[in-house]
Amino acid sequence: NTHPDFIQPESRKNEMMNNFLLPGLQDLCVSRTSFKWGIPVDFDPKHVVYVWLDALTNYITGIGYDCDGNSTELFNKNWPADLHLIGKDIIRFHTIYWPIFLMALNEPLPKQVFGHPWLLQGDGKMSKSKGNVVDPYLLAERYGVDALRYFLLREFPFGTDGNFSNEALIGRINTDLANDLGNLVSRTTAMVGKYFGERLPEDCGATEDEAELAGMLAQAQGEVNLSMDFPEDDPRKYDVELIALAAGLRGRYEAQMEHYAFQDALVEVFKLIGRANKYIDENTPWTLAKDMEANGARLARVMYNLLEVLRVSAILLTPFIPQSAAEVLRQIGACETCSTWESAAGYGALSHTVTVSRGENLFPRIDAEKALSELEEAAAAAKKAALPDLEVEPQLTEKVDFDTFCKSDFRAVKVKACETVKKSNKLLRFTLDDGTGTDRQILSGIAMWYKPEELVGKTLVAI
Repeated sequence: NTHPDFIQPESRKNEMMNNFLLPGLQDLCVSRTSFKWGIPVDFDPKHVVYVWLDALTNYITGIGYDCDGNSTELFNKNWPADLHLIGKDIIRFHTIYWPIFLMALNEPLPKQVFGHPWLLQGDGKMSKSKGNVVDPYLLAERYGVDALRYFLLREFPFGTDGNFSNEALIGRINTDLANDLGNLVSRTTAMVGKYFGERLPEDCGATEDEAELAGMLAQAQGEVNLSMDFPEDDPRKYDVELIALAAGLRGRYEAQMEHYAFQDALVEVFKLIGRANKYIDENTPWTLAKDMEANGARLARVMYNLLEVLRVSAILLTPFIPQSAAEVLRQIGACETCSTWESAAGYGALSHTVTVSRGENLFPRIDAEKALSELEEAAAAAKKAALPDLEVEPQLTEKVDFDTFCKSDFRAVKVKACETVKKSNKLLRFTLDDGTGTDRQILSGIAMWYKPEELVGKTLVAI
């Protein structure tokens, strides 16, 4: 109650308060006798230390905590942690047990614990036993680590569970990364190369008074929706709106990131990227290029503004798509000092004589239908490979007594698939759901009495 931000998001805090704190805490057993692995309790060899007691203390012992007061400089520098970012299913251990341990040691608590959500697949949590785990290595190999990272942080609010699907992944890559960001990088670098031989003239930046005006507007308004008093045919109205949006972006982005609202931070960045794509259509550089003598200065100014938008956007996208963001900065010729977090707070850091070098398309558009078909085939092959080895029933050569019979493990099973076994007149191969969540395959010598198609969908008993 006195530290309302200690547990985040709000739903996790309510869960801990209502289920554990308000009803009253119970004593916690700090040893176990049901298994042998673990640190032995020295005064009772049947007990080992409760794993969460041992595991949680690693946060401080791992950086040099010493209970006799001789902790390392690393511990003194890094503890207390600003944030524990953990899975929501272990939040009780980190927000109840762990603070109690630390209080007992008279050590400060972490400043905040955030229980991150789950990725769901279909109607439930991903689980190896269910066989519905999405292979991140496969997706990263096909579409790149950056694209996968971007999707996971953009598609779902970070405080709630998200339902993963290949359709959503491909759609997000095509829409945001290929159509918006990739298209802006490609068009801008191509036009600078085509119209200026890859190097802009010196007088292409915004004038000081317009840049100052744009900065003031961005500071005064979180959302920029300007109707400036420019003549209808004066293209500077587009400049000021774009510059204001770019100059104020870092502040809006930072406010979202401080609350782990990664999705909303990305929305802010892509508002600017979308505005820049619209800016191209408003200024029609290809038209300006038809008369370079009359329009060359204006065209250079348009190109500079687009490059500045890419610079600011790439810096802020670095936590999400680090490799691609670095490539954007390289292609637009951004120097080290104008690629920093500090430089993203303003507009105009890029050198006016920047040299642009166009590269490969960062995010090629994906053929969705073909890609989905390939992913389904890969998932089916992986699931088949994960099935347990076939179990061949031994042929009974003698009768068993009733006591032995009672020791047999009987399972109700659902037949998911059934087929004949090549070169056998007796055997059928079954794929069974036995309730464990993992398909099981067995062979049974009943082919002389049943056809495979008659058994699919049946509930049987297996021994």
